[in-house]
Amino acid sequence: MRINVLGCIEIADGDQVIRPAGQAQRTLLAMLVMDQGTAVPVGRLAATVWCDHPPATARTKIQSHMSALRRAMGSDPHDAAGPLLTIPPGYLLAAPTDLAEFRRLVDRGTQATEAGKPAHASALLGEALALWRGPAYADVGAAPVRLAASALTERRLLAAELKAEADLTLGRYGTVVTEMSAWLISHPFRERLRGLLMMALHRLGCRADAITVYRAGQEAMTTDLGLEPGAWLRGVYENILADNAA
Repeated sequence: MRINVLGCIEIADGDQVIRPAGQAQRTLLAMLVMDQGTAVPVGRLAATVWCDHPPATARTKIQSHMSALRRAMGSDPHDAAGPLLTIPPGYLLAAPTDLAEFRRLVDRGTQATEAGKPAHASALLGEALALWRGPAYADVGAAPVRLAASALTERRLLAAELKAEADLTLGRYGTVVTEMSAWLISHPFRERLRGLLMMALHRLGCRADAITVYRAGQEAMTTDLGLEPGAWLRGVYENILADNAA
């Protein structure tokens, strides 16, 4: 059994997938995953579920939701040794999560990069990125959860960029073009994504396309943000203009 949050919240057990019923249960499970390994106080859970205005019955309602989550996880609602523990002053999640697996794989991929092993790094980072089914905590709207989701999106992008760098080293230019083009659709102002795409196109012999990618990004940035591309991206562009493969 594993709790998945890299997409909509779900409890996965083999081929069976259960979606927690209602926004309150999804929010509670998201909070427990965010602070996995630490008991999350009932007061904090209540403040998040009810947007800082919990009802007088909040504690009782949370107990009821936790019992329902335990049942969804396949354990007895009163099991003290199950995957969802009652530990004063609150609750602690002791189940595996896709988020923990993502972080583990990214850490290993980063270490492989630093050790000069691009093929191993690319494989690990690819495995990490494949865990995502959509935006993190996609069906939870609570402000603290959305803030955590934003930080996770940044780490996902960094992992995608690190993988692209490893693939460039390995000469997998077509893979980089495909992956960076897809990312740029949703993150058009992300300069490193654009630069990596430009490098891959140039090394494929598509110099004109690489220049077009830069100029499209430059136009979007000046029109929408009132900014020019940064020094790194300009450097990539200038190297391509000079037909410098490095």
